[in-house]
Amino acid sequence: MSFEPDDLPMARNDGCVSLEKTGSSSESVGLVNSKGPMESSNEGTSVPLSKMKKELGLMSAVSLVAGTTIGAGIFLTPNAIVGHVGSDGMALIVWLISGIVSLFGGLCYAELGTALPSSGGEYVYLRYAFGRLPAFLYSWSSCLILRPLVAGVILLTFANYVSTPFYGVDCPAPAYTVKLIAIAALVFITCVGCLSAKWSANVSSLFFFIKVFAILFLIVLGFVSLSQGHYRGLENGFRNTTIESGALVIAFYDSLWALNGWNNANYFVGELTSPKILPVALCIAIPLVITLYLLVNIAYMSLLPTATFLASNAIALDAAEHAIGQAGLIIMPLLVAASCFGAANGVLFCGSRITVAAAKRGDLPRCLGLVHDVYCTPVTAYIFQFCVALFYTVAVDINSLILFFSFVAWMFYGTSMVILLLLRRREPHLPRPFKVTTCAVSAVLAGTRATSNVVVLAGHFTQYRHGDIRCK
Repeated sequence: MSFEPDDLPMARNDGCVSLEKTGSSSESVGLVNSKGPMESSNEGTSVPLSKMKKELGLMSAVSLVAGTTIGAGIFLTPNAIVGHVGSDGMALIVWLISGIVSLFGGLCYAELGTALPSSGGEYVYLRYAFGRLPAFLYSWSSCLILRPLVAGVILLTFANYVSTPFYGVDCPAPAYTVKLIAIAALVFITCVGCLSAKWSANVSSLFFFIKVFAILFLIVLGFVSLSQGHYRGLENGFRNTTIESGALVIAFYDSLWALNGWNNANYFVGELTSPKILPVALCIAIPLVITLYLLVNIAYMSLLPTATFLASNAIALDAAEHAIGQAGLIIMPLLVAASCFGAANGVLFCGSRITVAAAKRGDLPRCLGLVHDVYCTPVTAYIFQFCVALFYTVAVDINSLILFFSFVAWMFYGTSMVILLLLRRREPHLPRPFKVTTCAVSAVLAGTRATSNVVVLAGHFTQYRHGDIRCK
């Protein structure tokens, strides 16, 4: 079995990626060059369906992956993990193991992405390995629920933090104000995405640097506190560690949720200037995020007393306030808001690529696969995402749905690992410019198993708060 042309981006002389559809039922693809469509292997006339430029380089890939991974979770939930496992030392180990699992997951996706270098991520792999039905189900669940839902949650979190300096921490902004700010941000992200993929990547790069600055700002405050001899919670080490399976699983769930996003480069691999950029970008972005997360956790633990640390609902704000006073309550909310905005931009950017990949293969309405002739951007896919995300933002109470997002996402990650192993057995001669060990695949499958237990366990743990897992 070979990788059919329908699943691959075809090179164009004008620098765009083009996938064409023939008139036959076999879904064979023709290639368009400067002289017109090339004759396909089956009868029928080739009609251009979509074209997107190969203009994303290493920096764009790194910023999109790291930018969508770093959302609001690291600014909200580290204390919840300590609460689950009982000690600071054990919490750091949970973060480290979750980071290693995420890194292995990224490396496995690098193998899949370089072997099957077509934009669309899990959709492409499901369709290639198992046929149309699983890919059809994934495309609809992703485009109607997963991506727009997460974008809506992140934008509402963004709006809450943007309004905090004006309304204060103890006096939240009115609900309609929060929704209007979220809608305005959604409109801006959609417009930029429709005008240029490069602009959208540049927005991610800009906000990636802002969120890295926010984390480094907290790290510096924490290490200044350490240099002054204020060890606070770190003095406890592994004291009071709780090795209880249910609590430990939920701690891993929270940390994996905050690290979610390591697979996003596979959604736009067809727009990279070279597929070989994919493993390099992942090997830079994921270790960078893991390092920042570990250091900022140490900073939190050094800045806040244990009781304050565990009771905090917005740990980054409390840590900044404790270190620099009222200025922290102005600076930190805006930095967290910038982090959320960059993550939302990345989520919608990647989601539009899934929509296009499914539409051009007939699993979503074909109109959603249309690409602008001048801008080479998936305009209709962005507009579709805008409408669905707007619905979630305005009309639906989405908090009850977010618990299941990471569960469903990790089910697809686990399925991708099965596909990777299946392709190794079924097609051992398929070109694989990058290959990982089976141990890495096993680690990701273990992460999938851990998250699958959370839906069952969640009802038994009342310490879940709104911020713990619901605001990436």
